[in-house]
Amino acid sequence: MPSSRSLDELRSRLREGLDPKHVFHAPVWGDPQAMSKALRQIRHDLSSSDDGKPSLDRLQHSLRQFAQTQTVPNFTELKYLCYGATVPLGQGSSRLIDRPPLFDKLLQLVEVREAQAKQFRRCYQGLLNAYFGYEKYAVQTEFGPDNWGRLRGFLGSRLDGVRKSARQRGEPPPWVELLAEHRNLLGDEPCAPYANALLNGDTSGLRAVCEGLGIASSSWVWDDALMAYVDLVCAGSDPAFKRGLTGVLDLVNERLDLRLPSTLGTKATALTVSRYARCEDKPEHADLRDTSLARIGNPWLSRSAWAAHVNDEAARQMIEGWLKRRLIKDFFELLAQDGGADLRRLNYWLKWEPQITDMWFVLGTDARHNPTTAFRELRKRMEGRERVLQDPNGSNNAFVMRIGQLLVIEFGVTGNACYVFAAADFKSDLQARTFSIHALKQRSGATRLSHMSTWEFKFDSELRRLLSNVPLSKGTLQPSAPPAAPRVDHKPAPPAPKQPIADRWSPFAPSPAAAKSKLSTFDQMQIAAYCRTVGLGLEDRRDKGGALWVLMPDRSKFERFAKQLESQGFQYAEGKGLWLKDEGKHV
Repeated sequence: MPSSRSLDELRSRLREGLDPKHVFHAPVWGDPQAMSKALRQIRHDLSSSDDGKPSLDRLQHSLRQFAQTQTVPNFTELKYLCYGATVPLGQGSSRLIDRPPLFDKLLQLVEVREAQAKQFRRCYQGLLNAYFGYEKYAVQTEFGPDNWGRLRGFLGSRLDGVRKSARQRGEPPPWVELLAEHRNLLGDEPCAPYANALLNGDTSGLRAVCEGLGIASSSWVWDDALMAYVDLVCAGSDPAFKRGLTGVLDLVNERLDLRLPSTLGTKATALTVSRYARCEDKPEHADLRDTSLARIGNPWLSRSAWAAHVNDEAARQMIEGWLKRRLIKDFFELLAQDGGADLRRLNYWLKWEPQITDMWFVLGTDARHNPTTAFRELRKRMEGRERVLQDPNGSNNAFVMRIGQLLVIEFGVTGNACYVFAAADFKSDLQARTFSIHALKQRSGATRLSHMSTWEFKFDSELRRLLSNVPLSKGTLQPSAPPAAPRVDHKPAPPAPKQPIADRWSPFAPSPAAAKSKLSTFDQMQIAAYCRTVGLGLEDRRDKGGALWVLMPDRSKFERFAKQLESQGFQYAEGKGLWLKDEGKHV
């Protein structure tokens, strides 16, 4: 808004200009040049800023001339260069800020103008505009980020001088006072002060600052403010974080007017999933799961992406467990016979989820072509692991699970047995796109388990027997038919354990038969499952001569589990966890 002094002067001049002796005897009445001059003067008087930002074409011309000559013919050209410091010179070309000799020269030329307060302020405003217009999250050159940091320091160190000199000349432009009030924008955490307002859904303050300083909606300022909001949500207590999580996921999934660049959307997802994994109580969160899959990828197929973006094994395992449980539910709720949920099989295989390390879904005609939203989402979740089933019964589907060294195959249509193979005995390549029903029901090397009567107890006993007896060397999947292998001996199942297998997973209970410092495959799977359930990290370095580590910096929270591990031969290292240098079988 113009100052009261400026308005008084304007009113006085307007009264004088409307005096009849001036109006009717003015020699320039109707002169277009005089009218244009008057319009420029009115705009100047009403303007509250020094803004003289040139057009993009004019900037390009000035930048090319400076790049060729490294000289500036006049002040106007210098001002244009300040505005253009972060503008690419031609499509795909480098910017002045990316070229140290040119950028150094520009700052030197601006410094020379410090004695001329008004000109220096105009250059300062141009550099400020370039600072806010810098593409901070684009692919950067070698020198751009450092020079941008130098520009921030240059602007911050001279702000008080610009403000003082502007006050000495009269009332300073509003943008100078506004920048002084928000000098945090020239600091190391420029947008942290706006996070609380954003947390409460209030963007008015930040919008007013951006409008007053001429900051575009595409500026990094908005990106940094939104990331400061994400950081604030993640820094809260568990209840506060969970309250704020919905808003963060709405932001990441572009359900709000505000937007994050793709790279920051991925970063925000990584921060929230890692924070959720540290919550004491962390029930499955479908929106967080699906956002993580969309932004980062399938946690067991895209491990490198998870390592690069999240680098949190507990978070990766948490999402992996959620995804596997969702896929198990998908199969037995949507792909079972007649679309009715097969609750017994669903609940049974959910119990085994921690031990399932991979899955494939071989879909029949009906499931592949079903156009409903539920089936479209199902196929999206199965992406990378869906296959084609050739079966005259179009409603049939197959679910292939990898459990240790075993492959287990269930079918959607009831009346089919469950087939269990040593992985090396399965003669079809699971990387193939299409499978016939006969390829999945191979007789050679298979153990057939029937869903009759109290079949769950029988499945438990047989799967545990096979995991203990099938050599790990038989766990390698073959892309083509391996040499004939003897069939699994179908001896009667061993006596049932004293407690059901599901109860043994939580809390973890080691196998009584395990030899000290020698873990069976089943014991290792139990340990991995329990670690995943409670959010402990697990590192296996035994193939490189190291140890199997259960990462447990605070032993007091898991004292019972720690003692059980020690009974298996693990040793405790203060501040890190328990380790076992096992020369036996590895998972």
